[in-house]
Amino acid sequence: MLSNAVAIITGASSGIGEATALQLAERGTRLSLLARSQDQLERVQAQAKERGAKNVLAIRCDLREENDVEKAISSTLEQFGQIDILINSAGLSLNGEVDGYSLEDWRTVLDTNLTGTFLTCRAVLPTMKRQQSGQIINISSGAGHNGIKQMAAYCASKFGVIGFTESLALEVRNDNIRVAALLPGSVATNFSQTAKREGVAQSDPPKQREIGYALTANEVASVILAMLEQPAQAWMSEVVLRPLNLELRRNTI
Repeated sequence: MLSNAVAIITGASSGIGEATALQLAERGTRLSLLARSQDQLERVQAQAKERGAKNVLAIRCDLREENDVEKAISSTLEQFGQIDILINSAGLSLNGEVDGYSLEDWRTVLDTNLTGTFLTCRAVLPTMKRQQSGQIINISSGAGHNGIKQMAAYCASKFGVIGFTESLALEVRNDNIRVAALLPGSVATNFSQTAKREGVAQSDPPKQREIGYALTANEVASVILAMLEQPAQAWMSEVVLRPLNLELRRNTI
């Protein structure tokens, strides 16, 4: 089902996006990988080819920029002639209390997590409608259902992703396009940063840290593949993914 399909993955240079790209590569999926870091993208591109991907594009793309997104989708379509899957994995969080939070940080989080999701979905829809087929998975978060202190911008963006996904799904379901939201709990990635403030010292994260019972990127990627492999008439509209064993302790580098 995934062999020879064409998948666009945002945030593909690290974390869930990278893990998903590599697992799809093992299924023979043709990949278009989007992220802001060209060096990291090319590293994932090489690994994906080693894992069995038939063709892999690495496209530097800032999801906050409409022109970047449009060019990336056009390049993908020009290369492959079809778009079967879109996985919106790119995301970030700049954490801090609202009363000291800058408008610049707010816009960075909302534009990346929510507006970027809108732009990529809008760009692939004409092709998917012509094909009368397609799958879109937008990665929200457990923070899309529950507020978390000092993460107001992130929560707002992920609440927004859920509402956007639900609305879009109803618009295109009769075009045989499945649009779903995935809400993982804590995942062991390094996407989160603390919003910079004048007079507040910033410390580098440790090279190795305990992730407790958090999910790994590979575990989330495995669920994404399961969502993509549902029967044609089945539609997982929202999947909430939680860690099972709260006593588990693991380390990551």
